[in-house]
Amino acid sequence: MRIEVSITVFLLTLLLVAIPGVAQETQVSAASEVEVTWDQVRAVFQKRCFACHRGEQARGGLDLSTVAAIKAGATSGASVVSGKPEESMIYTLPAHLENPKMPPNGARVPQRELDLIHKWILGGLSEKTSELPVASRSSSRTAASRPLPRPRPQPASRPKQTLAPAMPTGTAVAAAEQPVGPARPSFAKAIRHQAGVVTAMATSPVSSLLAISGQQQILLYDWTDRSLRNVMAFPEGDVFILRFSRDGSLLIAGGGKGSESGKVVAFETSTGERVFEVGNETDVVLAADISPDGHFVALGGPSRVVRLYDTTNGNLISEIRKHTDWILQIAFSHDGLLVASADRFGSICVSEGSSGKHFMTLRGHTGAICGLSWSADSSQLFSASHDGAIRVRDLHTGLETQQILPGSGRLLAFDRDASGRLVFGSSMQKVSVMSPEGRLLTSASMSDEVTHLQITQDATHVIASDAIGNITLFSMEDGQSAGQISPPPASARIQ
Repeated sequence: MRIEVSITVFLLTLLLVAIPGVAQETQVSAASEVEVTWDQVRAVFQKRCFACHRGEQARGGLDLSTVAAIKAGATSGASVVSGKPEESMIYTLPAHLENPKMPPNGARVPQRELDLIHKWILGGLSEKTSELPVASRSSSRTAASRPLPRPRPQPASRPKQTLAPAMPTGTAVAAAEQPVGPARPSFAKAIRHQAGVVTAMATSPVSSLLAISGQQQILLYDWTDRSLRNVMAFPEGDVFILRFSRDGSLLIAGGGKGSESGKVVAFETSTGERVFEVGNETDVVLAADISPDGHFVALGGPSRVVRLYDTTNGNLISEIRKHTDWILQIAFSHDGLLVASADRFGSICVSEGSSGKHFMTLRGHTGAICGLSWSADSSQLFSASHDGAIRVRDLHTGLETQQILPGSGRLLAFDRDASGRLVFGSSMQKVSVMSPEGRLLTSASMSDEVTHLQITQDATHVIASDAIGNITLFSMEDGQSAGQISPPPASARIQ
C-alpha cells in the first residue's frame, strides 16, 4: 500500500514539474508563429536596398518597393519562393549564403533584419500591415477625419502692426501693454529653446505666425513680438521645406534623412497636433506644397520625381517624371488647377493640380530655381534663379513676358506680395525689394549670403535668414531692421 502511495506521489510531482515546461514551450511556439507583416519587411528593404532596387530603373530589374514587384522577380528570374527562404534570393543574397552578396561591397545585413525577411517568406509573403500603436492613433489623425476648410476670403489690405520689444517666454504683460496684431493661439505647455541654422522658413498668410526649422522639429513664432509659441517634433529627420495652407490652419513640413527616407507631415497650427502624413521617399523631401483646398500635397527632391498625394486617404495619385535634376521648388496655383515644380538644372514643369498630367515645360534659366510665385489670377508664373534672373511666363502661351536682372549676383531666396512687389535675397548678402516693373525700392544688408526669406501676412516686413543663422526682420518700406529672432542655444522641447 505504501509503495502504491509513493508511486502516485512521484507521478504527481513529475506532472507538476512538467506543466510549467509545457506552458513555456507553448509560449515559445506561439511567439515563433507571430506573423511578420509587409510593413516590417519593407522597412528593412527601404533602409538597406531601396537606393538601388526601387522603381522603374531598379538595378537588375528587381523592385523591392511592393509585394507585387517582388513576386514579379528580376531580369535574371524569380526573386522569391513563397514558404522557402533558402531558395529566395531576396534572403540568400543579403544573408551572404550565395553570390553576388548584397549589398555590394557592404557588410552583411544584421541578423535581426534577416530573421524578419526569413519569417516573412516562410509565412507566405503576407501583404498585411501592422496597426498603428495606440499612442500614434490617439495623437495622429487623417485628413479624412478632419475635413480641411476652404480658404477664407482675405481683405484687400491689412493695418500695419507695431512691433513690441522681444520678451522672454512666460513674462507676464498687462493687457494694455500687449502688442496690437492678429489674434494668435495660446499654448499652455512650457517651452525650452534650441538654436540652429535655418533650413526652412514659412509665414502664415492670415496671421502673425512664423515657422522656422529646428533640429528634427519646427519652431513656431509670433513675429510681432518674436516670442516662441510652440514646438512641433519632426523625428523623421531634418526639415527642408515648410508651407502654411492657404487658410493658415495647417503647416506642412517636409524633410527626412539623406539617402534613406523622406516624408511630408501636416500639423494643426492652433494645437501643434499631427493631422496627416504622406510620402515614403528614399531620400529627403526638398520641396512640397499643399493645394488651396487642402485636398492634395505635391512633393519632390533628389529622386527627380514629383509625387502627388490625396490627403484624405494618403494615396499616391500620380508621379511626374519630367525633371532631370533635383527638385527644389513646388507651388500650386491660387485656383489649384495647376502645380509648378522646378529643379536644380533650371527647368520648370507645369502639371494639372489634381491629376499630375503634364501641361507644359518652361525653360530659360541656366541655374537652380530658388523660388516660384503665381499671380493672383493664376495666369502668370514668376521664377527666380541662381543665374541672377527673375522671369515671368504667361501660362496661356508659355511665353516669357518679362525678365528682370537685378545685378545682385546669384539669387538664393525669393518671394512676392499681393501688390506685385518682388523680394529676393542674394549671394551678395543683400535683401532687396523691387517694384513689379523691376525698379529697386529698398535694400538691406545681412552678415552672409541670404538663404531664406518670407514676406509677412500684412506685407509690412520681410523676415530673412543668412548662411550663418542670423534671422532678421526688415521693413518693406525703408529696409530698416525691426529686430532679430534668436533661437536660444538649449535644445527646444515641450516639457
